[in-house]
Amino acid sequence: VRCWIADRLARRSLQHPAHCPLCDQAPETMHHLLLACQFARQIWHETLSWLRVPFPPPAHEPSLNDWWQSTR
Repeated sequence: VRCWIADRLARRSLQHPAHCPLCDQAPETMHHLLLACQFARQIWHETLSWLRVPFPPPAHEPSLNDWWQSTR
């Protein structure tokens, strides 16, 4: 499954929004949508607080995937 976000659409010269449609602050990239967007961070915070999982991932975790695997 591929997520057709703005940076992928731009590489293929397809029409895309200039900025993230949620925050209008930064280009829409996968990293931005999942981790950097203020709205995504709020959702992560609310969801993970409910599950009692710390967010953001600790600095010693080398990647988001490693953090997720160790948290599970």
